[in-house]
Amino acid sequence: MNYLISMYIDNELSLEEKVTFVKRVHLSAAFKGDTVSLLEQEKILKTTLNKKAPELLLSESFGKKTPRLSLHTVGLALAACLLVILSFMFVDISPDGIQDMPAPSTSQQRFVIFQDGINQAEITGSFTNWKRIPLLRAGESGYWHITLDVMPGEHRYSYILDGSRQLADPTVENRESDDFGAENSILVVEI
Repeated sequence: MNYLISMYIDNELSLEEKVTFVKRVHLSAAFKGDTVSLLEQEKILKTTLNKKAPELLLSESFGKKTPRLSLHTVGLALAACLLVILSFMFVDISPDGIQDMPAPSTSQQRFVIFQDGINQAEITGSFTNWKRIPLLRAGESGYWHITLDVMPGEHRYSYILDGSRQLADPTVENRESDDFGAENSILVVEI
């Protein structure tokens, strides 16, 4: 609703949209109230912001006056210069021209599952871009395990047994159904 009012105030509606807007104002008292309130705020802002800044004569050269620049124009130019300077301060360019970016922090997560009598176990999830990663067999004990670097955040994952059977992590209570009728475990990695 506020978007439509804003479009009206900024004169960004077509003639047909303006007709629809006026009809809506007449039909809804709440919409009319919101519109009047926002128009009053706009009026206050315009009177505050329309006070003209004094013009500033920056220099004279060769006996001729240079064009006068307003404080607003000078302020914008200074702000642009400041942004350029700050961008160089926070970007580290290595000698080979490749930008050095700090590596995002990850957390090592250990995944363990007990499944006796299978030949292969894999893990797949949002932290692997849903690519299957093989788990390591822990001898003949029936345990499979892997340790992975996982980015902070909330992740979904499951195990794939013998290449086809999907299984949510039985040690994790938080789960959700996926779009294919299976369940994924939910892992939350803190920063």
